[in-house]
Amino acid sequence: MAKKEDFIVLENNRFIARILEKREMKQLLHYTAVRENHEGWSLVALTGNEEGKVEWLKTVISGKDPSIHSLGTIWPAALWLEREITDRTGIEMTGRPKSRPLLYPEKALPEGVAHGSGTFHMPLGPVRGDVMESIVYMFDLLGEQIMFLDSQLFYKHRAIEDLAKGMAPEQALQLAERIGGTSTVAHAAAFAAAAEQAAEIDVSVRTVQERLLLGELERLYNHAHDIGQLAGATGMSVGQAQMARIKEELLRINADLSGSRFLRGTVHIGRPSTIDWKIHAELCQKKLDDIARRFNRFTFDLSRTSTFIDRLQGTGKTDLKWVREFDVVGPVARASGIFHDARFDYSQKSLNLGSLQLMTDLRNEGDALGRYKVRVDEWKQSLEFVRLMLAFLEDPEWGLEKWQDDDRISPEKWGLGIVESPRGRTNHLVHIDSDRKISFWNVRSASGCNWPIFGLAAANGNIQTDFPIIETSFALSVASCDR
Repeated sequence: MAKKEDFIVLENNRFIARILEKREMKQLLHYTAVRENHEGWSLVALTGNEEGKVEWLKTVISGKDPSIHSLGTIWPAALWLEREITDRTGIEMTGRPKSRPLLYPEKALPEGVAHGSGTFHMPLGPVRGDVMESIVYMFDLLGEQIMFLDSQLFYKHRAIEDLAKGMAPEQALQLAERIGGTSTVAHAAAFAAAAEQAAEIDVSVRTVQERLLLGELERLYNHAHDIGQLAGATGMSVGQAQMARIKEELLRINADLSGSRFLRGTVHIGRPSTIDWKIHAELCQKKLDDIARRFNRFTFDLSRTSTFIDRLQGTGKTDLKWVREFDVVGPVARASGIFHDARFDYSQKSLNLGSLQLMTDLRNEGDALGRYKVRVDEWKQSLEFVRLMLAFLEDPEWGLEKWQDDDRISPEKWGLGIVESPRGRTNHLVHIDSDRKISFWNVRSASGCNWPIFGLAAANGNIQTDFPIIETSFALSVASCDR
């Protein structure tokens, strides 16, 4: 197990300064508030880097009117996190521009900022067509031109982390699976890893590798869905239908393996799943080979369709400065040439990832086309990794040695789980009390990391009819953010 040591506890000013030290080399993994013995609050920050090192920092907030200087004014990645901290605790972040509540949308709707002749404000949501989740987009438009776009989430905030207090980790795992249905494995695996680290539970290499395999199966159907939605957003209805068929077949493979199309019940605390890979592996391989042939053909056809490529190229561009400052993750970051991926950054170096490689768009344009290309390349890479892992897991004795995760140091009874979901890095921070029950749990999803730049990308030289393409290419999950 990981070596145990205390948080680095710092005074308020030094706490902020320590986080900002060499921040260009770090990622803001977590920034949250923890109740200390019902007497006050502490702010907890976790920073990480490409070497997989995590630094645990804490500062105590006391007094009748608790406050601390805003980190978000200097490191924008903290802005949304600070809004949530203020809503949950009342801690004021001094120096931060006034902003509306994050968790309470009924208290303040987004307001437009563009004014003048010919400009108007157009709200979209929270009720939308099809199966779209509840969110309000506030557009500032000059004719068709998007001048500004703001988002308001948390219309269906479920307070899942609070529901888990007092539960055993095995019980809370069922809540983790249901944070966001399309990221069932990612949330479950991140929570399980955090709980295991906090409770000092050793797991086998087989368990860790199996979770990686399940995560890639989840990535396959998510990327197929997102590519299909992009085809639909550009009027390519045949491409959308074919990708929907591929997604459905992948979901059926999941159901055959686990009894759940979304792989619920496959991640367990401290042990592997009950899937008999020896029985399923060969048939699964054959089905995936057939799916891969069609996926390659359809994506090749899409890539040669000029009306599809033209609509994506240059649409919803993300400035590299935004991507760095807001600590953007997943395909959105990799389309801008940012080499961040939790599978490589926070996995033990000896872990056998086979031919799995980090996929980026070599153009580094950060547009919808780049996000499409990254997903296509990642889908192919994930398939090769699944094939490798199926071959390993066919042997019931393979990988039973204990997993050693010495790189990730955590304080006693605290645990951090980091997983690369289909949308990017997802972290779960867990504290377990002396009765081995959950006393604190906080989630930072990939969508929560990426949402702050969505409006910036939409208002970056785009018109209103580009919005469906931008929204689909970001593929953000409201549920995983609202939790």
